[in-house]
Order: sequence, then C-alpha cells, then structure tokens
Amino acid sequence: MRSLVLLPVLSLLLACGAAPPAAPLDSSAPEAGKRAAVPPPGCRGSGSAVAPPGPTEATRQRAAAAARATGGWGKGYRALQPPPGFHAVPVAKNVDDGAADEDEVDVETPADLVMKFAYDDHEYISVVVEVFDHRAARPEGQSLFRHAVRSFDANGEDVTDEMADASFVNWFDRVAELRDEKGRRIVEWAYVEKGCDRAELYERFIEEGEHLWHVRMEVMPSAPEEDLLRWMAHFFDAPLAGPAPADRRGLAGKKTTR
Repeated sequence: MRSLVLLPVLSLLLACGAAPPAAPLDSSAPEAGKRAAVPPPGCRGSGSAVAPPGPTEATRQRAAAAARATGGWGKGYRALQPPPGFHAVPVAKNVDDGAADEDEVDVETPADLVMKFAYDDHEYISVVVEVFDHRAARPEGQSLFRHAVRSFDANGEDVTDEMADASFVNWFDRVAELRDEKGRRIVEWAYVEKGCDRAELYERFIEEGEHLWHVRMEVMPSAPEEDLLRWMAHFFDAPLAGPAPADRRGLAGKKTTR
C-alpha cells in the first residue's frame, strides 16, 4: 500500500524534470556530509519549466503590446497623437508684437519645442509631455549620455572635461544607453526633481540623422506604475519603434538624488 501512495508523487517529480529520489546515505559514510540539496530545474511556473514574469515585467509587456497596437508605431514623432486621457496643447509660435492677442500670456516657448501634451483624466495627477526636435550636435567621440547631460540637464554646467560619465550617473535614479535595430543611439533617464512640490521627470533622447529627438515627461506628484509604463511606451518607444530599457520603472516612493 505504501508504494501505491508514492507513485503519484514520483510521477510529478519526474514530469517536472527532477531526478527520482536517491536512497538515503549512511550518515557514517564520508560523502554524506558533502551532499547538498539541489532544486529541480523545472516546476517554477504553472505548467512550464520557466518562471512567469514578475509583476513589473508583466506590466512592461502589457505597455509594449498596447504601444504596438496603436496606429502610430514607427510612424515618427510628427505623426504622434495623444493617448487616452491626454490632449494636445497648442505650441505658441513667435508673432509680431502688434499681432499678439491682448489676452495672450507672454510665455517664452523653446524654439525646438514641436509638440506638447497634457493629462487631464485625474484630479490630483498632473502630467505634461513635451517633444523637442534639437539639431544633432554631439561632438565626435562623446557619448550621447554625456552630451545630453551637458546640453539639457539642470546640472549640466557642472560637468567638466575631467569628469568621467560614471561620475554623474548617480544624479539619476536610473540611466539606460541603448541602440535600436537601425543603430540609432538612445539615452533614457529618470529622477525625482528637487523642489518644494514633488515631481518625477522621465526623459528620452534619440539620435536620428540630423535630429536629436528629446521627449520630456513631468509627473506630479506621481502616478500608478501601469499608467507610467504605458505612457512611456507610447511617447518614448512607439514613434520610432524603439526598444525600452529592461529596468524601466516608475519612481513612486523615491526621493530626489540631487
């Protein structure tokens, strides 16, 4: 009867890739003390020898699938449309003083700003996305990360020629340097801005010929992880069909690194 009870357990172990149980060793044998438990190679996931993705990875996969399903995948930034919950904000153009509207607020608009979007689907969350089309002017031999920091980061003026790139990586919560299938260089970083009001800043830079696309997403004070990853996939990845960093994540609960 005892052997009949063990048969189902033994069958399950063999199906999962484990070796059948070995006979117990004599505790007095020399090799007995050297024996270590080795976990079976399979059975970590339901019905599979490969563990299922964790919560964050599963969320990244859903965000990537949603971005690919839009009509804007690989169509370029000029064709970028706002996702649900966002609306396009008109970008003011330079006008003659005499032609300006009397009610128009005098706000300086960066010359390279080509489009802007704002999130209006939540009472307590503010999200502004700006897309810049800078002229690609990275000095030869300089990394895109270094060029982006020196040209567009608030602390860029503190970077000296003697400083190695690694010396200012800790200004950010995360930094990724990538190449897409077409060889375009990409840099993406994120950090919590220093100031009275909490704000998270997510930025991506993509070199495309004579263009340096710069996408800036500011989130105040924070947003759910699933929303953040979906927005980054839409604004950062979809226009140029680019890859996402493997460690892309939100910054909820993080403090400023600056």
